[in-house]
Amino acid sequence: MQAESSAGIVVSGSKESTQAGINILQQGGTAADAAAAVSLTLGVTEPFNSGLGGKFAALYYDASTGKISYLEALDQAPTTIPLDELRKKTSAQRARGYGSACIPGCAAALDLLHKKWGKLSWKEISAPAISAARNGFPLPDKQIVEFTKSYDLVTQDSVAGKIYYPNGKVPEKNQILKNPELANTLEKIGENGADSFYHGEIADQLVRASQTGGGWFSKEDFAKYRAREIPPLVQEYKKYRIYASAPPVTGGATVLLTLKSLEADSWQEIPSMSLPRIERVGHAWQKIFPLVSSNFGDTPDMAERIAKVFSPSSLAELIRSIHESTPSTPAPTPAEEDPSNSETTHFVVIDKAGNIVSATQSLSLHWGAAVVAPGTGILLNNSLSNFGFGTKKYVNSAEGGKRPRSTLAPVLVMENAKPILAMGSPASDRIPTGVYQVLSNLLDFNMDPMAAIDQPRFHLRRAKSPSEPTNFFDLEEGFDPTLADALKKAGWQIGFKKRNEYYFGSVNLIRILPNGKREGFADERRTNWALSE
Repeated sequence: MQAESSAGIVVSGSKESTQAGINILQQGGTAADAAAAVSLTLGVTEPFNSGLGGKFAALYYDASTGKISYLEALDQAPTTIPLDELRKKTSAQRARGYGSACIPGCAAALDLLHKKWGKLSWKEISAPAISAARNGFPLPDKQIVEFTKSYDLVTQDSVAGKIYYPNGKVPEKNQILKNPELANTLEKIGENGADSFYHGEIADQLVRASQTGGGWFSKEDFAKYRAREIPPLVQEYKKYRIYASAPPVTGGATVLLTLKSLEADSWQEIPSMSLPRIERVGHAWQKIFPLVSSNFGDTPDMAERIAKVFSPSSLAELIRSIHESTPSTPAPTPAEEDPSNSETTHFVVIDKAGNIVSATQSLSLHWGAAVVAPGTGILLNNSLSNFGFGTKKYVNSAEGGKRPRSTLAPVLVMENAKPILAMGSPASDRIPTGVYQVLSNLLDFNMDPMAAIDQPRFHLRRAKSPSEPTNFFDLEEGFDPTLADALKKAGWQIGFKKRNEYYFGSVNLIRILPNGKREGFADERRTNWALSE
């Protein structure tokens, strides 16, 4: 789906959230105002992916100053998490329920975004989301797949089951889904601002539900939570300057390291979907995944770590190692990936003045903790499960008050000091690999944006233990079978994933042309929607 305009454009995960952003722009709101409205509405109309119970990361381009800012609001571990107790549990036991939830960051990010660049009142901004929650919205066909496969998980929590499976049944296509308690929560935010999420009645309800349900929320942790404004990652790439999310969000580092490590390759001489290109990218990821994993997390020395990893000498060594790579020996048993990892949502907004928000928000896994705090309508995240729980300490080791890292990767591309692309994607580990593939298609292969998005994806699985293979490519339905066979013959393991299973995410983007025309592109793998003013 595509939209064109000389004014505002919104591309987001649902028709209702995109329309909410357009409505705010038409009322005179800024890109920040519209982004807040989109974010709140996505929590209603794409509930299993994101919402007030989760995290948020965004790049903001200020058209009046040319400055690009980065807001990080990852979920934060409760101060009092019992590490010894959690280490005794399996990863599955840590994955769901109140004990898997961190202090949510989304509302704090929206509060900061609005304070710095917003204009309209919270009552105006929250109105579309309140309407969608109270009056309901028709459930699109593409979401029925997710509702169907998650019935047993979500209905374990009686509050969540009542909201999302009315009368104990999987909802049908176009069935009207309502969440009146979330509407009430949103009305409180409309009256008192997004910061009220961390104080007063909303925080009290969330803390009470957590403590009753086996979690570790406290009023003190909510009151102390702050979204962070930190420098984005930035790298020169050919004639472009590319900005991306910075650690402890790691997706931006993976995207930029992939670009920089392959910058000298002459892509003009080979097709985008060819064995030499995919093998070279695969070799790059084999080196980049462990580099990012071992260096980036929520640590106080993050600036020094970023400088070291992106130093000329480090990049030169990375390039050398990639050129010497061959596919690794297959592991005895290929790892199985859990499709529920395909969480998250990405949206992009540009207003008439040219201000841009490129934002990704998430509950971590689909449905997050799969619990709704009574009286709030809020699905909570399960971000605590994103930590490492081994006894050997490393950059992403679990710790009270620390933020588990995430693969979110909002990106903004500049040329001659002007923005030309803003983009991002959901899909867990497939976020940075999918964003890289589309971005390279645009910058290296000069593809049309819709063609770049629609091209079948490939993803190298990230080995998470020594027994897992480092040479396993997941290929999307529609991938050239002859090319797939060539990869196998070259020594790679391969597997196929269906296009409609949410596995490969969905890249949403806005392009700004030299004549000032704006174009929005919505990835149709999911329920994304693009509209203009």
